[in-house]
Amino acid sequence: MKKNKIYLIGASIFIVAASTGCKKDFFNRPPENQATVGTYYQTTAEVQSSTNILYAAPWFGFNGKAFLAIGDLQSGNARCDAGTDGEFDAFRNFSEGNATLAVQSTWNSLYTVVAQANALLNNLPTAAPASVPTAVVNNALGEAHLMRAAAYFYLVRNFGNVPIITNPAPYVGSFQNVQTNPVTDVYKFIILDLQFAEANCTPGVATTGHVSGASASGLLAKVYLYMQDYTDAKTEAEKAINSGEFGLMGLDFAGSYTTLFELAGNNSLESMIALQWTSNGGYGFGNQIQSVIADGENGNYLTGTGDGYSELGPTWDLQDAYTAEGDSIRRHGTIMLPGDYYAELHKATGGYTVPLSVNEQGTHAGMKKYVVGTPADNNGNSAAQATANNTYILRYADIYLIEAEAILGLSAGTAPGTGIPLSTSSTDPTALKYLNLVRQRAGIPPLTSFTYQQLINERRLEFAIEGEYWYDLQRLDGFNSATHPVAEAIIAAQNRGGSSGSGTAPLYIDWTRNILYIPATDANFLIPIPATDVAADPALTGTPVPYKF
Repeated sequence: MKKNKIYLIGASIFIVAASTGCKKDFFNRPPENQATVGTYYQTTAEVQSSTNILYAAPWFGFNGKAFLAIGDLQSGNARCDAGTDGEFDAFRNFSEGNATLAVQSTWNSLYTVVAQANALLNNLPTAAPASVPTAVVNNALGEAHLMRAAAYFYLVRNFGNVPIITNPAPYVGSFQNVQTNPVTDVYKFIILDLQFAEANCTPGVATTGHVSGASASGLLAKVYLYMQDYTDAKTEAEKAINSGEFGLMGLDFAGSYTTLFELAGNNSLESMIALQWTSNGGYGFGNQIQSVIADGENGNYLTGTGDGYSELGPTWDLQDAYTAEGDSIRRHGTIMLPGDYYAELHKATGGYTVPLSVNEQGTHAGMKKYVVGTPADNNGNSAAQATANNTYILRYADIYLIEAEAILGLSAGTAPGTGIPLSTSSTDPTALKYLNLVRQRAGIPPLTSFTYQQLINERRLEFAIEGEYWYDLQRLDGFNSATHPVAEAIIAAQNRGGSSGSGTAPLYIDWTRNILYIPATDANFLIPIPATDVAADPALTGTPVPYKF
């Protein structure tokens, strides 16, 4: 079994995996005989750079396969055949168990983010000398609070009741008795973290790759939306909007929807919270998504680095959703269809035209979002299983759709725990304004009224292959609901099949769609805590205990 420790040595935080017996120090206690980060933070520059780690390596185990398996494979945006990949296979039919690798990597990665944030929060206040301005210290603390909140937001949505840890010291010697805390307490904890970040993070800095106070407002709006606190969701969304810090690429500033997911889109005005990757360090330091989903048959041509494993294809259900909406711009930036042209890929020879034979996972299409091409296409900033394009945690389009949903939710009058009926409609001018701005960027006609079902579909088309749609389905039946009849009905109607035949040259059109429906049950809406962690700490599966705030 693996034992994850966080070694705090001098100016850096190193994550080391070491082989042990069956015991697991779950909360990553630093070795007692090492220098700690308390000996760092002596200058303004050191304090400012101390948060860089929170945007990259600790997230690596979640970014990529787990991110896509949970958010898009489960939700019906993506498909794979059985036997494609051990991290994906179980998620294709809701059979993931507590020994599934992506389940383990999600838990480990997100708790590593928590541990990194805790290390900074526990050491910085007493380590920084008076010569470092208070505002600089508070900004760093705010960043740590925000990234810890982001990790817990993923943890609570994926696992439900989870332990809230702010300092591992009390658990030394008793880690096998750590209990979980209720979902409602985890959300309260997330809110407190984000309120601190909102008050202390420097404004107007999101284009540097670091979060701002308005970034925290945006994530707070999303958390409140999930809790069905529509009043506060609306208030926080409006704070982010009124900050003037953000805009929609292709509408408020130059670029396009497709550009958002290329290196040219890194830290644009639409980026509110994003993981910052580099290809320089190779695997573990770069964004690995391209290597997983770039078309396998032509992957070497696309990536130029020998990867491109074609492990996911876009479902018929997702392809049909774009067609039904007449949405060619977002579809083109998300899904490659035969004959599509991309000037940004293989630039040296005039661009890339998708071959008529494209057929990722039997879908006769390919994935585009987060596929950025060869090192030559990216000024050398891509490598095998490591590109330097960011992964979004939150972007500005989400804020507009949160605002629209909060207004709809307020008018619906549903209590938390009861989902908004999909037929609920709104003609509110403010809600329509923000929804239609997102649609305008996508090149589709404005609406004069909208239903909740249309809004959820808008979110799906806007955020497909961004690890997002599963969490929207999960909340359709109400905050922290144990039953999911509305979401289950949507999932049951999705065609997740492949195709019969790959087609023959020259047109590759002599194939037929297969139909495959994979229903979900209430038990499928949370993933299990990993078996290795439960073996080390059986209390994780016990009754949750209230958190002492």
